[in-house]
Amino acid sequence: MSDTTENLSYDEALSRLETIVALLEEQDLGMDELTRLVREAGSLVKTCRKKLKVTEEEIRNSFLEEDQAED
Repeated sequence: MSDTTENLSYDEALSRLETIVALLEEQDLGMDELTRLVREAGSLVKTCRKKLKVTEEEIRNSFLEEDQAED
């Protein structure tokens, strides 16, 4: 995963992905630019998945802590 995409917030990464999709849909890109954008998009997807997984774990742990506090 690229350091530049890993340091983005989820919303920033998602916004950049949306920009890339728009570029791919709207423009006739050369092979080099297409390849660069697809690689960047892949890195952004990995970043988003990682951030979602961390958030899911934090939420799960929060509920577990609440359940344990009630017992």
